[in-house]
This record gives sequence, C-alpha cells and structure tokens, in this order.
Amino acid sequence: MTPTVELLLFVLIAVLLLALAEAGFRIGMRLHRTIGVAEARARQFATVQEAVLILVSLMLGFTFAMALERYNTRRELVIKEANAIGTTFLRASMLPEPHTAAVRDALRRYVDLKLRGERMYGGDTDAIATGSPAIFQLQAELWRHATESAKIQQNAITQTFIETVNAVIDVDEERLEEGRVNVPAAVWVMLVVVAAFACMVTGFRAGAEGVRTALANVLVPALITIVIVIILDVAHPLHGTISISQQPLRDVQSFMAGWKD
Repeated sequence: MTPTVELLLFVLIAVLLLALAEAGFRIGMRLHRTIGVAEARARQFATVQEAVLILVSLMLGFTFAMALERYNTRRELVIKEANAIGTTFLRASMLPEPHTAAVRDALRRYVDLKLRGERMYGGDTDAIATGSPAIFQLQAELWRHATESAKIQQNAITQTFIETVNAVIDVDEERLEEGRVNVPAAVWVMLVVVAAFACMVTGFRAGAEGVRTALANVLVPALITIVIVIILDVAHPLHGTISISQQPLRDVQSFMAGWKD
C-alpha cells in the first residue's frame, strides 16, 4: 500500500463515515420533531449507541492486534535472516578452498538481492516473480558448495556450516510466507460496516436530541478513520509510511563488504 493509496483510502473512509453521520443526524431530526415519542426513542438509541461504540472499540483492538502480530513477526524474521547470513559468512572460513571465497561472494550477492527485492516480502506477487529465480539460484549455489565441502572434509565443522546454509534457505521461505499472510478481508469489511453503523447511530442520536455537535458529526468519524488507516499501514509495513527496517541486513552487507579475504 503506497502513501498515495493510503491517502485515498483515508479520504474514502472519512467521506463514507461523515456522510453516514450526517444522514443519521437528518433522520434523527425528523424524530425530534415528532412530539411525544422523540425523548423515549432518543434514550433507547443512547443505549444502542453505547453498545455499538463498544463493539467498534473491540473490532479496532482485535484488528490492530492481528496487524501488530504480523508486523512484529516480519521484523523478527529480518533480524533472524541477517544473523543466519552473518553466521554462514563467518563459518565459510572453515571450508576447504576454493569454497570459502566462492561462498562469501555468493552471500554478498545474496544480501544485495534481498535489499533490492524488499517488496517480495510484503506479498507483492510481481516482485516475487521477478526476484525469486535469482534468490533460488544463489541458494542452490550455496547448497552446492556445502555438499561439495562435505565430500572433501567430513567433520563437525562442515556439518555446522550446512546447518547455517539450511537456516538461510528456511528463513527466506518463512519471510515469503509471512508476507503472503495478512488480516483477512472479511475482518476489514466487518470493521468498516460496524464503524459506519456506529457513526450513523451517533448522528441519529444527536438529531433525535435536536443538537448538532462536532463530536457526533465530525470527531467520531474522523478518529475512527484515522485508526483504521493506521491499522492498514501496520498491516502492510513494506508499502506504507510505517515500514520494517532492513537495517540488520544493511549491517551484514557492510560487514561482509569490509571483510578482508
């Protein structure tokens, strides 16, 4: 989700909620003019309003928790991958030549591809289709050096190197899969529907009481919109204004670039 799309969603949701709040207010004003039943119905809708606003709060909290969990998982996987690559790079020094230099060169190219293909790990299908072949090719190259080293030097040192190469390959798949997982569309739809109903009921109550307030017609819809957009941003951290730092991979890149073979 780009900042432009994020702004567009903010405007669309805000317009929807504000329009429903205004519609609710106008309907409520008709009730306010009905002598004898307006006050009783206004009290009844006060209870409905409280219940719906509580439901909106629960839905917002539930959706934010889902989005935040995925955000934290993706961030932790970046750190995990950087550690796996760095460990593999160091353990390559224990391999028989010419595998040491070849593995280190492959790992340098691997991190470069990772940083250029950051959008792959946000579920971008085009980026995955473009970047995956080169990533898989380098993984196969690393695994080939590991197996050939094991044939030459069959000891615990080579075994530990094979384990770290396996970890590098595994964490790449974990990042790809985590990027494909997101907050279900049904949850977003339900959240917007409940928020829309809450804004309409809030506006209706204000109209039924014959008082137009900024809280009912502007602040509640605006605040709900802001929270929804922030949750959307957290749910798509590789494409919005809230992003997952790739600094661990950049640190590994700098470390390997400065290493003297």
